Amino acid sequence: MTNSLYLDKYIELYKDFLHPNPNINSKALLILRKDFEVKFMDNLLANLKEKDLIIRRKSILALGSFGNKTLKSIVPIYMTTSNKIVKVSCLKTMIKVVVNFNLIELTQEEMSVIDLALKDDSPEIILTVISLLRQLGTNGRNILMKTCRDKNLLRAKASISALLEMRDQTIEDLFGELLNDKSIDPMIKEDISIAKMS
Repeated sequence: MTNSLYLDKYIELYKDFLHPNPNINSKALLILRKDFEVKFMDNLLANLKEKDLIIRRKSILALGSFGNKTLKSIVPIYMTTSNKIVKVSCLKTMIKVVVNFNLIELTQEEMSVIDLALKDDSPEIILTVISLLRQLGTNGRNILMKTCRDKNLLRAKASISALLEMRDQTIEDLFGELLNDKSIDPMIKEDISIAKMS
């Protein structure tokens, strides 16, 4: 296929990928992923900063189907950007990959993204990284058990909410400790007390 034919075919399929009809969209996605993988991935990764929410969402969903290739590409993007939209998009993409491929462990490089996100006080980033941790089974739970003591109230409350969905005896014991800890914010204790009554 000549360069011009290749490009024309790609543009045609990419337009179909952005089409609102899910059948047209999904068929285009399959072909783009199979025949134009590198170009398509580059396009999708560039879309993580796209202001158009629909294009961003479609791109995140599509990137979620590439698995480890996506995660390797996401790490340097997250580490080098100061753009909040890009950061949140990266974290949402990681969630899609984790869910699609039933991952319970991430590499050290991928965990460094989580570590950095947990130091960010942006509400959007806090809520998204906590959602990511909730998907990571025991590994995520162990981190959430630390972040639920965080001085940032939103991070702590979001961590408690996530832990409530993962309840086991270890978490129940932790909740007991938190209720008896004078340094824990009363709002956190209230969330736990309400959950215990339900």
